[in-house]
Amino acid sequence: MSLFRKNSPKWLNYVSVGIIVGITAIVVIQASPARLYVFPEEDRTPPSVSIADPAYPPTLLSGNITLKGITNDSSGIEAISADAHTYPFNGSMPLKPAKTPSLIPEGSKSKWSVPFAFKKPGVYRIVVTVRDNANNLAYAETTVNVVPLNGTSNIGGEQANPRIAFVRYTNTESAYRQNGFYDFYYKYGFPPPGKKITTDLNLLTVGTIPSTSEIIDKNSLFKLTNTTALLPAGDEFRFWIPFVDHVKKAVPNGTVTIMRDEDVHDGHIFYPDNKTNAYDALLLFHNEYVTQQEYDNLRQFVKNGGSIFFIDPNILYAEVRYDRNNHTLTLVKGHDWKFDGKAAQNDVQERWYNETKDWIGGNFLATEIKHNITFTNNPFNYTHFEEQFVNNPKDKIILDYGVKFPSEFYKNPSIKKVKVATYSLDSGNGRVVMLGLTGHRLANNQEFLYFFDKLITDQVLANSTNH
Repeated sequence: MSLFRKNSPKWLNYVSVGIIVGITAIVVIQASPARLYVFPEEDRTPPSVSIADPAYPPTLLSGNITLKGITNDSSGIEAISADAHTYPFNGSMPLKPAKTPSLIPEGSKSKWSVPFAFKKPGVYRIVVTVRDNANNLAYAETTVNVVPLNGTSNIGGEQANPRIAFVRYTNTESAYRQNGFYDFYYKYGFPPPGKKITTDLNLLTVGTIPSTSEIIDKNSLFKLTNTTALLPAGDEFRFWIPFVDHVKKAVPNGTVTIMRDEDVHDGHIFYPDNKTNAYDALLLFHNEYVTQQEYDNLRQFVKNGGSIFFIDPNILYAEVRYDRNNHTLTLVKGHDWKFDGKAAQNDVQERWYNETKDWIGGNFLATEIKHNITFTNNPFNYTHFEEQFVNNPKDKIILDYGVKFPSEFYKNPSIKKVKVATYSLDSGNGRVVMLGLTGHRLANNQEFLYFFDKLITDQVLANSTNH
């Protein structure tokens, strides 16, 4: 079917409607008056197509989303369509080439928008297909994670109690990229206070993790399901699987999903009023780099009555600025540096040291991995890597690991008071559980996973029930 704007017959809004997998998609293309193009027969260059919004694969608390983007081709765009499907995904999708009637915009660019209405919760892959006037095809894709609301869902009304989400540390993944933050750190070390560095500042801005390439990996050993489809590809991230599986077993009637740092930054852990939590508990690994908004949202989540389980240390350590238009992250402050966009200079190690001490109850134990740090109470046969230390008198110690430092450390009298432990802290109306050790390095330790199960049921879920 087609729609024409009233009082504007020279403009055309083309609408194509397709329904698959319980999804309704409407593709809208804004075009100028039709005209004929003459293009060489040997034109085999596919059109360009990109998704501009959302800038990342989002987690949605409803089934509605509108994708927006731009397509461009010298011969003109003939048609555009969009399809979606759920996981598991076996590396291919029977894509339907665009079959809409000819649509020739003035010039070579067209803005497009695709509203989707998902009828069921799940992880969906959306593929946008574009055909140019020379019959060349191009594709763009993203992933959308639709989570059911708890009793008030307009996409089925499924009860989701409790509701748990792992937060993928996409900011940290970006910061560790080549030609990024760590190349700068290693090159300039620890300059004296006040000395400004004005070279290589491009290393302090990095591109964000792409929307799909790290998800759609045919060589990955992951069996893609509704949750693993949201994970990074590659063996180095396999440690996620035992944790996700164990939490699923702990909440067989609940919802367990994975979101991204960007979701937390954008407030997708709250209902639209931004005051009511949309989840009961969040689990974080190495979420080292966060925006100020993400930090504030996590703190508000606990204040509202939610639980956060920090499985890894070195969390919320440095502030970054997120530019959704350019898909970049820029260092602001922390990790021994601050950057104002014009110069970088030496600054604090932990960006929110005092605030984190207050509501999380501990801080990062700034030591080298090579240091001979051991533990006199070590039920998991853990080897020193990175740890968090207890730093709030209100912390409730669950397991003290009896940290023991090399003798030269004790020249600092305060080191005698340092305690590395698994603890809980009632904070605001919610609770924080801190493992204290680098938990992901124990993902294959059965004794530890039994301990992890106890923490989930006795500390995290118990708090969610109480609140």
